[in-house]
Amino acid sequence: MKRIWLITSLQLISILAVMGLTRGEERESIPIYSLSACLRAANDDNAIIMKARQEIEIAYGRKLQAISEVVPHLSGEAGYTYLNTINTYETEEGELPLNLHDNYLAGLTLEQSIYQGGKVLAGIKAAFLYDRYSEVFLREAEETVAFQIKDLFNRLLLAQKIVEVREETVTHLEDALGITDTKYRQGSASEFDLITARVRLANSRTPLIEAENRVDILKTRLAKEMGLGDQEFQIVGELDITPFEVKLNDLNRLGLEYRPLIEQKVVEEEMMEQNLNAAAAGYQPTLSLFASYEGEQPRYGLPPEDRFEFEWTAGATLKWNIFDGLMTPGRVKEAQGQYEQARIETGDTRRTVLLSIKQSYLDLMAARKAIDSHRETVGQAEKAYQIGKIRWENGISTSLELTEAELNLSESRIMLQEALAYYRIALAKIEKSVGLTIEEIKNLISAPQKYDQANI
Repeated sequence: MKRIWLITSLQLISILAVMGLTRGEERESIPIYSLSACLRAANDDNAIIMKARQEIEIAYGRKLQAISEVVPHLSGEAGYTYLNTINTYETEEGELPLNLHDNYLAGLTLEQSIYQGGKVLAGIKAAFLYDRYSEVFLREAEETVAFQIKDLFNRLLLAQKIVEVREETVTHLEDALGITDTKYRQGSASEFDLITARVRLANSRTPLIEAENRVDILKTRLAKEMGLGDQEFQIVGELDITPFEVKLNDLNRLGLEYRPLIEQKVVEEEMMEQNLNAAAAGYQPTLSLFASYEGEQPRYGLPPEDRFEFEWTAGATLKWNIFDGLMTPGRVKEAQGQYEQARIETGDTRRTVLLSIKQSYLDLMAARKAIDSHRETVGQAEKAYQIGKIRWENGISTSLELTEAELNLSESRIMLQEALAYYRIALAKIEKSVGLTIEEIKNLISAPQKYDQANI
C-alpha cells in the first residue's frame, strides 16, 4: 500500500512539475519590448512606413517614364493577310493576277523627339523632384510613426503606473476595512465607520478596473502601430526625466532647417512649377524625326512578285497647334493656380511648424514645473497618510480622515506620474516638430559654441 501511495505521489509531482514548466515557458515566450525595440518593430512593419517606402518605387517608375521621352523609340511591325479571291486583269496574252492569296508585311520604325516646347525637360525635372519628394515623404512618415510610438509607449507606462497606484489604494482600503471590522467587533468603532469603510473599498475598485482597461486599449493601439497584430507582449521602461535646456529661438531655427515636412512642401512647390512649364509648352511647336525599314510580300507589280523586298524611308515632322480649342490656355490656368496653392501652402507649413514647436516647448516647460510641484506634494501626502494612519489606529481620528489621506496620496502619485509622462511626450513632440532627435538637437546647438571657443 505504501508503495502504491509512493508511486502515485511521484506521478502527481511529475505532472505538476511539467505543468509548472510549461507555464513558465509560456511566460518566458511573451516578448518584452523597450522603447527602442518598439521603434525598430514599427520601422519594419508599420503600414504607414511601408506605404511611404512604395513612394520611392513609384518615383523610380516616374523617372523611367520621363527619361523615355528623350531616348529614341523603336517599334516593330509584322502582319499576315489571306485573300480568298484572286483578282485578274485581261490582256492579249491572257489573264494576269493582281494579287496573291498570302500577303506579308514586316518593318521597323525609329522615332526621336527633338523638341516639344520644353515639356520633356519639365517632365524630367518633375520626375527627379518626385524622387526627392518620396525620400522626404518617407522621413516625415518615419518621424510621425516614431512620435506615435513614443506617445503610446509613455501613455502605456503611465497607465501601468496608475494601475499600480490603484492596486495599492485598494490594498490599503482593504487593510483599513479589516482594522475597522475588528474595532467594530470590539466596540471601539461605530457601524457608520464600518459601512463607510466598505463603501470606500467598493468605490476604489471601479477606478482600478478603468485603469486596467486603459492599459489593455493602449497595448492594442501600440501593437497596431508596431505591426504586431494580436500578439501578446509586455513593455519595460521608466518615466524618468531627460535634461533638456534649449531656447525656443534655437528650436525654431532648427525646425525651419531640418523638418522634413517643410522640405516636402518646398519640393511640391517646385514640382508644380515644372507642371506649369509643361502646360505652357502647348504654345510651342514640336519637332520629331523618324526612319523606317519596311518590306512586303508580294511586291507590287503586274503580276505581283512573290518575294520580300525592303526599303528605307526617313523624314521629319513639325507640328504647331494654331488653335486647340482653348485647351492649352485652360491647362496653363489650372497649372498656375496649383503652383500658387503650393506656394501658399509652403508658407503656411512654415508657420504651422513654428506653432507646433512653440506648443511643444510650452508643454515641456509646464510639465517640468508640474513635476517639481507634484514631487513635493507626494512627499507631503505620504507623511500625512502615515500620521493619519497612526492617529486612526490609536483612536484619535475617524476612518474618514484616514480615507481622505489615502485618496490624497493616491491622487498625488498619479498626478506626478502624469507630469512625468507628459514631459516625455512633450520631448517626443519637440523631436517631431523639429525633425531631429533630442541628442541631435543638443549636438547642433552646442557645436557653434564649441567652434567659437576654439577660435578664441
